[in-house]
Amino acid sequence: MGRRRVFVRGVGAVTPLGATWPLTARALEGGQCSIRTVSEFDVTGYPCTTASAMSGVTGSDRRMPLALAAAREAWLQSGLEKGARRTGVFVGAESGRPSFAAFVGMAKAAGSGTSFAREKFSLDERTLAFRGAAASPATVACALASEYAASGSVMTLSLACASGAAAIIEAVRAIRLGDCDVALCGGVSADVDPFMLAGFGLLGALSGKGVSCPFDVRRDGFVLGEGAAMLVLDTEPTGAIAEIQGIGRTLDAHHLTAPEPSGEGAARAMRLALGEARLAAVDYVQAHGTSTPLNDAVEAKALRQTLSHNLDRALVSSSKGALGHTIAASGALGLLCAVEAIAHGIVFPTVGLREPDSDCELPHVMGACVRREVTTALSNAFAFGGANCCIVAGRA
Repeated sequence: MGRRRVFVRGVGAVTPLGATWPLTARALEGGQCSIRTVSEFDVTGYPCTTASAMSGVTGSDRRMPLALAAAREAWLQSGLEKGARRTGVFVGAESGRPSFAAFVGMAKAAGSGTSFAREKFSLDERTLAFRGAAASPATVACALASEYAASGSVMTLSLACASGAAAIIEAVRAIRLGDCDVALCGGVSADVDPFMLAGFGLLGALSGKGVSCPFDVRRDGFVLGEGAAMLVLDTEPTGAIAEIQGIGRTLDAHHLTAPEPSGEGAARAMRLALGEARLAAVDYVQAHGTSTPLNDAVEAKALRQTLSHNLDRALVSSSKGALGHTIAASGALGLLCAVEAIAHGIVFPTVGLREPDSDCELPHVMGACVRREVTTALSNAFAFGGANCCIVAGRA
């Protein structure tokens, strides 16, 4: 018996550019950018003061409404009935973290000593929305499993910038193994808060200029983004938008945050995905393209190693110039861009890219979208710790 094929039946997304994937896609097609000065809290003194933030999203776990909305859109497009077939849920998500106000309340309750005044914390109105479950990465996947009557595998992947792509890869594997017949999968991020802005800033990962310009000579770091992207995968080709033809995962085992300089780990993940798809070339690459000096250069090197002369026939772009780096959601959003190219022949430009660095010589899409027939696409996601996730999609 051959390996079960996996098809994309539905997609959904919520981003600062649009409350649905079609709205986001049209904005990306037009070269719009959602990066703005952060207004949700005072960013005076922070190493980066801009982000692509979701405004008006509140609650003890801001990930939840984003993931639920993206999942609802993807499920409606799939046309499937809840609970009719064995469904698995696979979500890329980092810790939900309580609100900043809750942390402030906790700090005040603890005071300057080592004890904690529970009564004082409980009476602080700003902390009433705090729920312990909100701090768990698994909360979103469990909520989606309940919403969609999932009786198959349920899994949360917390793998930094590769979380969403890793969740999709695990969904594909589960379907192939027969653990489920349908999978709801993707990633969600609601990380524009004081902790993440300060943390990434201290690592030196954020842009001091506050600009995301992947592969450009001016790039100096990424800009945080928020959003969610979900897909419904199925074994049935009826009504499919695209097919997942190959997956690849590797680990650099090199450094906690920096990629291995030769790009071999990333190239190996690409080769695994292309090998499964039985391809030596693709029409389009949705690059990880973070806008950090080292990561972009290493990815460009890995792409040249992998595709060699076939790279010239491809188009390359990164959605992070428009949406910022959505961390756990970024790999899933990248795959949606690849699926859009396959389904509609529209390749989005890399917003912010004006003058490609000589270390990043690739067939970039700059300035405006390109309309071209795309039958195969590669989507990359590379994370802290050297975790590499690559997915090849093609026509159904």
